[in-house]
Amino acid sequence: MFFSQAGARPRTWEASPSEHKKWVEVFKACDEDKKGYLSREDYKVAVVMLFGYKPSKIEADSVMSSVNPSTSELQESQAMMHWL
Repeated sequence: MFFSQAGARPRTWEASPSEHKKWVEVFKACDEDKKGYLSREDYKVAVVMLFGYKPSKIEADSVMSSVNPSTSELQESQAMMHWL
């Protein structure tokens, strides 16, 4: 049975303080020029650092197009949401 049929809500998840701290550190490490955003290549490096795998072109395209299609920039808060 699906959530909408059961009337239940999916459980929300929040990052622990230590996870959030790690994500901020990785974001800052990958944003070497202190631009305040991650480029497509920066994002790929961040995913490798966090999860140990390189995202496919399709995964990277999906994330980058969903945040700011005109500039392909991933702001810090947007990156955190995609890593959840």
